[in-house]
Amino acid sequence: MATPDRGHTLLLSSLGRSNTTKTPLSTIQALIVHYLANIHPSPTPLAATIVSSPIFLPFSHSKLEVLSTSFRHAVHAKLQALKADSSGLFSPSLDTQLNVWSLAIFQGLEGGHAIVRLACCSGLLLGLEDILQHLPVKKRDVKGIAEDELVMTFADVIDQFSTSDKWGKEFHSAAESADALALSLIIASQSLLLVPSEKFIALPLSHLLGLIMRNIEDAFDDGRFLSSLQSSLCSKAEFKIHILPDSPISKSIKNVSNSTSMAHIGSISKLCARTVSLFVDHRPNVALPLISEAYQKLNSIAAHVETDWFPTSLSGATVQSLLSPDAREITTAIWGTLKTLLFSVIMITEAGLSALVYIPSNSAVLQSTSTLAVIVLQALSHLSFVIAQFGGAGHGAFDELKKLFYLALDVLASDVTESNNYARHLCDVGSGLEPSRVHPFYQAKKAFALSAIEQLIPVLNESTIQEFVFTACLPHLSDASHHETFESAHSVVLATFASHAQKARESTSQQGGSFTRNIVPFYANCLIDNSVQGRLSTLQLRLAFAALVRSAASSIDLSLAWFCIDCLLTAIANTSEHDDERHHRLHLTLISCVPSVPLCLLPSLLDPIRLFIDGAHDEKKRQELIDALFAEIKEHVGDREKEYMVRWWGDLRMKWAHSGPGREEIQGGHSLDTEVTLTPRL
Repeated sequence: MATPDRGHTLLLSSLGRSNTTKTPLSTIQALIVHYLANIHPSPTPLAATIVSSPIFLPFSHSKLEVLSTSFRHAVHAKLQALKADSSGLFSPSLDTQLNVWSLAIFQGLEGGHAIVRLACCSGLLLGLEDILQHLPVKKRDVKGIAEDELVMTFADVIDQFSTSDKWGKEFHSAAESADALALSLIIASQSLLLVPSEKFIALPLSHLLGLIMRNIEDAFDDGRFLSSLQSSLCSKAEFKIHILPDSPISKSIKNVSNSTSMAHIGSISKLCARTVSLFVDHRPNVALPLISEAYQKLNSIAAHVETDWFPTSLSGATVQSLLSPDAREITTAIWGTLKTLLFSVIMITEAGLSALVYIPSNSAVLQSTSTLAVIVLQALSHLSFVIAQFGGAGHGAFDELKKLFYLALDVLASDVTESNNYARHLCDVGSGLEPSRVHPFYQAKKAFALSAIEQLIPVLNESTIQEFVFTACLPHLSDASHHETFESAHSVVLATFASHAQKARESTSQQGGSFTRNIVPFYANCLIDNSVQGRLSTLQLRLAFAALVRSAASSIDLSLAWFCIDCLLTAIANTSEHDDERHHRLHLTLISCVPSVPLCLLPSLLDPIRLFIDGAHDEKKRQELIDALFAEIKEHVGDREKEYMVRWWGDLRMKWAHSGPGREEIQGGHSLDTEVTLTPRL
C-alpha cells in the first residue's frame, strides 16, 4: 500500500482522538486487523500509534478485548496475505516472514503502557498459536519471539502492581482503573498458559502469586458475600423462606456474580494453578511458605462462607417448595457462586499438592507438606455442604475432587503425628452441633470427617481410634436416616478392622490392637441389627461381616472369630420364618465368611451351611445360595483351605449336581488369591 487510503486515514484519526470518538470499536477493530496485515513497508508505525492511543483509556475489559482480538485476527489475515503473495523459489519462507512481521510489530509496541502492550502481545501469541497447524512441522517456531515479549511485558505489569515506589504508582494511577489488576490477569491468563515452563519461570512468581490471590479474594469479597444472608431472609404467605429483590443479599450476590473477575475466575484459577505448580517445581524452599499463605487465604474465604451459611434457614432447607420464586432465583445465584468457589479451590490446591509429591523428602519439607495438606482439607471441610451436592468427598465425588481429596490425605499420612492430630480435630468438628444431627449441614460435615478419617486409619494410633474415632462413629452405626453418614461410619470401623488384620499379619508378636479385639462382639451384633431392610444392603452386609471375621481370625485365639459366626447362626435361628428376605440375607452373609476363617474352623462352618442349603424350599433362593458358595470357593478361598473345600464340594456335587457346578469346574478355575482385598467403603 503505497499511500494511505481513506480507511487508513479514518483509523489514524480515530486512534488519535480521546474516548469520545464516534467510530464504533468494532469498526476500529476491523481496520486494525486489515492494516496491520497489509500495510507496507512495515507495521511498526501503526503498532506504535495503536499502543499510544487514548481511546483505550480508561481500561475496560471490552476495550482490551478489542485490542487482543484485533492482533489475533491480524495474524490470520497476515498469513492469508503472505500465501497470496508468495511467488518464486527464492522468496522467504512463511515462518521467516511471520517472524519479521511480528518483530516489526513488537518494535512499535515499545514504550506503550504495559497493560495495553500486554493485550497486544497476548492477541499476537494467540493468533500465532492458531495458525501453527497451517505451517510445516519444521517451521513452527514462530511463537518464540511472541512468547519472550509476552513474558517481559507481563513482568512490567507485575512490577507496576508490586512496586513500593509511591511516585511510580502515582504516575501510573491516571491510566489505571479500579479493575486494572483484574483486567491484566484476565488478559494474561488467556495466553500465558501457552508459554513454555522454562520461560514462564522467568516471571517474579512470588509477586505473581500474591497478585492473583489478591484478585481472587476481591472476586469472592473475602468470603463475606453471604454476610447479609441471615438478615435478608423472611417469611411470606405460604412460603417459609422469602428474599426481597432489593435486599442486601440480592445486591451482594449480584455484585459478585456480575464482576469482571468472577466472569473469568476459571482462567484466573488456571493461571494461579500453573504458577503454584512451577513455583514448587523450581523453587520449593521459597515457594512453600508463600503457597501455604495463599492456601490459608483460600481456607479463610471458605471459613467465612461456612460461618455465614450455617445459621440461615437456607442451610437446612431440603424442599424447594419452601422457597418463594424470588428466593429460588437468588438461591440459584448463591449456589452458582459457591460451586465456583469450590472449583477454584480444587484447581489451585491440587496443582500445589501434585507438585509437592515429587520434591525429595526431608524433615523441613515433610512438615511443610503435611501443613499444606491440612490447610487444603480444612478448606474442603468448610465447603462440605457444597461438596455434599456432588455426592460427597469420597468414592462418589467427581474426579477432580476425588483426586484432590485422596491426594491431600496421602500427603498428610506421611506425617504420623500430624495425621493423629488432624483426626482428633475432625472428631471434634461438629461436637457442638450434636442436638442438630438431622441438620443437612451437620450431616455433610460429619460425612466429610468420616470419609477423611477412613483413609487415615492405617497411620492412627490405638488411643486416637479408641478415644476419638470410635466415639465419633458410634452414634451413626445404627442410624440410617442419613445414608452417607451411616455408610461412612461403618466404613471407618471396617477400615479399623482391616488395618488391625494387616498389622497382625505383619507382626510377629501378635500384640497390640486390644481395643479392636474388644469391640468385635459389639460390632458383630451391630451388623446383625443392621441386617433388616432399609439399612445395610445384602452386598454391604456380606462384605462387612466377612471383614469382621477376617480381622477376628488374625489373632492366635480363634474364639472371637467363632463368636462372630455363632452370633450369625443364632440370628438365623431366631429370625422369623415369615421374614424370608432377612433369613436369606443372613444365609448369604454366613457363606461370605467361608474365605475368612482358617482351616480348623471350616468344618464347623460348612456343616450349618450344608444344612440350610439342603433345607431351602425356594428353589430360586437355594440356587442363589449354591452359586454364592461356589463363587467363594472358586475366587476367594486361600490355597491352604482350597484342597479341603474341593474335597468337601466333591462329596456333595452329586447331590447338588442338578443345581450347582461340579468339582472339575473348581479345579479348572483360575489361580486364587490367598486374601480378599477389602474395599473399606461399603
